[in-house]
Amino acid sequence: MSIERIEAIVEHIKPARASDAYAGGESLTFLRCRVTTADGMTGTGVTGRFLADQVAQLLNGGINATAQGMDPLDIEAVTTQLAKKFNPRQSTGVFVSAMSALDLALWDIKGKALNQPVARLIGGARTAVPAYATAGLPAFSEPELVSACKAALAAGFHGAKILVGAGRSLDEDVQRIRAVRKAIGTAPLMLDANCAFTVAEAKRLATLVADCDIAFFEEPLRGNDIPSLAELRRAISIPLASGQMIQSVAWFRDVLAAGALDILQPNAAFCGGISAMLRILSLAEAHGIPVTGAGGFEAANLPVMAGHAHGGMLEVHGAHIALRARFATEPEFRDGKLQVPTTPGLGFSLKD
Repeated sequence: MSIERIEAIVEHIKPARASDAYAGGESLTFLRCRVTTADGMTGTGVTGRFLADQVAQLLNGGINATAQGMDPLDIEAVTTQLAKKFNPRQSTGVFVSAMSALDLALWDIKGKALNQPVARLIGGARTAVPAYATAGLPAFSEPELVSACKAALAAGFHGAKILVGAGRSLDEDVQRIRAVRKAIGTAPLMLDANCAFTVAEAKRLATLVADCDIAFFEEPLRGNDIPSLAELRRAISIPLASGQMIQSVAWFRDVLAAGALDILQPNAAFCGGISAMLRILSLAEAHGIPVTGAGGFEAANLPVMAGHAHGGMLEVHGAHIALRARFATEPEFRDGKLQVPTTPGLGFSLKD
């Protein structure tokens, strides 16, 4: 078996609702990578919006030409050779995004070639993974915010996450958090700042909602700066989570060594694919730190979270409604969990 062709296409999807575009005009841009073997087998991978056109150029150009003739089942050999040629100084950015999509596609082929779900090839730790919903988008009014969170919990999700630090004052964020907490009772409630705050701002917000039983505070600080995260973690009682867009395994090593987070959030669509994510889960397991999904692309992350014994919950993002509509097949959500598909490969497919 050998790689015949690698093709990458960038898709710009119109949001299903105006509120879904809170992260900017490219928030629903994504890249799909298709690897075709000489005997006609195909594998699909995905990555996100950041520099998507440049990522596609790299995949369609140099990576496609270099990878032709390589065995797609030798995933470590393929990715190592590509890294030596295109990323000898181990930078992040475009190359790691490209490798994220390519690695996912190669695992998809491996599962199909061996006639097994990728989750089982990884270890088959569980057949379903609990999911929580990112339901509280910034554009929602307070009543809309409360309604969205209540609806997510009624649908069976194991918690609701709301966005903070997205243009409102800290006091307004506090009011919205308290309104949701009052409405949903004791159900898990998470906050996500998308790296919006300084240490001082994050401390103040955490202090003002310390009695709201927040399950975790995601990406509270600008730049995901490790010393600042460690300082914040020592200062507040709310668990800290981050890592959804981080593209360096070394960052995860360093954040664990610094004791800067309570929860890791690697995402296979960004961190370098399934191969990199497995390394990160092993690091987290060795440090006794749980892993929880974030950043969307739950279908791509499900095989890892289900296959590895240290896998945790997955996020289903409310702003990705239009993105999920691009899937021809995807994992079923039932009884509060994403069910692991039994079909060979990653278990999802995209519409042409």
